[in-house]
Amino acid sequence: MTENEADAAGHVCRPASAAEARREVEFALHPLLCSADSYYLRAHRAGFEDTVLVASELVGHVLHHPEDSSGCFLVCLLHRDEVTITVTDTCEEILPLCPRVPAPGSTGLAGLGWWVINKVADQVVVQTLPTGGKTITVAVPLSGP
Repeated sequence: MTENEADAAGHVCRPASAAEARREVEFALHPLLCSADSYYLRAHRAGFEDTVLVASELVGHVLHHPEDSSGCFLVCLLHRDEVTITVTDTCEEILPLCPRVPAPGSTGLAGLGWWVINKVADQVVVQTLPTGGKTITVAVPLSGP
């Protein structure tokens, strides 16, 4: 276990909806919102909101493929300077390494969530699993104003 892992507080769940994923992450990050230090609260508000968005988008992607949603697990780890969200699912879809924002005037928003995740995160890692599916780990920074 690394020093960073030893300092992490975590939460594991199996969300059935994107809204449930948001609630679970809000619960896991509750310590960020309980500080009496107003600077600390302001400093981490953006990271808190970005993390909730990332969890919602990742779980929403899995639920977009209903045949694969039964194996969705979400892990949220709160570290000193970042939050790590990991979603493991049985979905076989390959995600692009360099997502592109949908073109202006296009009729669909397919891929927008993946593009947003890659913009707000410090690191995005996709690992395929030998038993099928994948694990996506996203590190969202907690930075000050």
